[in-house]
Amino acid sequence: MAEIEYDKQGSIARITLNRPERKNALANDMRQQLTESFRRADDDDEVRAVILTGTGESFCSGADAGKMAPLDVKGSRNRLQRNAHTLIKTLYHIEKPVIASVRGHTLGIGLSMMLACDLAIASETAKFSCIFARRGLAPDSGAVFFLARLIGQARARELVYSTRFFNAQEAAGMDLVTRVVPDAELEQATLDLAETLAKQPTYALAMAKKMFQFSLSPTLDHFLEYEALMQPQIHQTQDFREGIASFKEKRDAKFIGR
Repeated sequence: MAEIEYDKQGSIARITLNRPERKNALANDMRQQLTESFRRADDDDEVRAVILTGTGESFCSGADAGKMAPLDVKGSRNRLQRNAHTLIKTLYHIEKPVIASVRGHTLGIGLSMMLACDLAIASETAKFSCIFARRGLAPDSGAVFFLARLIGQARARELVYSTRFFNAQEAAGMDLVTRVVPDAELEQATLDLAETLAKQPTYALAMAKKMFQFSLSPTLDHFLEYEALMQPQIHQTQDFREGIASFKEKRDAKFIGR
């Protein structure tokens, strides 16, 4: 089966992460497939709303750290821009409303993808974390950009620095998700919202979406360029190597601060 599934039902496109045995953790090839799926939905005039979701018990548990090969600074920057940044920008700039339908683990780049969507409906089972520092990394894929604008600098810093998990009700309280529903109702609630949005004037919503984006400064593109200069340098640290090693060895990381 495909790790990224694309399905169109009338005017609604559903894009599904389909790697449930790894809690839908993203490998590089999945990022490229997701990007292609988002472009496909954006280019299809029949599509008037998009749903992003995951198969199984999780939305997306982040990047597949077990497959993160070490690179030098230039190579790491190129990989970040070519894969994660292209993915996030393509999702963010779709000129149609995009709904994240999330349950279970929503971590790292999974959290970034949810925040890049226009709206998010969460199951009561959803668990969130800006988990990057546990792997010896600063956040990427626009996580700080979105969090700082949605919940303010102080709460964003707390989530980023602590890497703590928080549940769907807390996420709703911080306006990170639009609505929380019982797990059994998630698919129908998401579909109902998508059908409502698909009946709206699509171009008018696209222009409203751009207005919301233009109200933010700096732009996402400018912010991601800064990320691409910063994150590759972190990949050269001992703490990053320890973060990846501890993940593979299923143990707590022992960071040394360099």
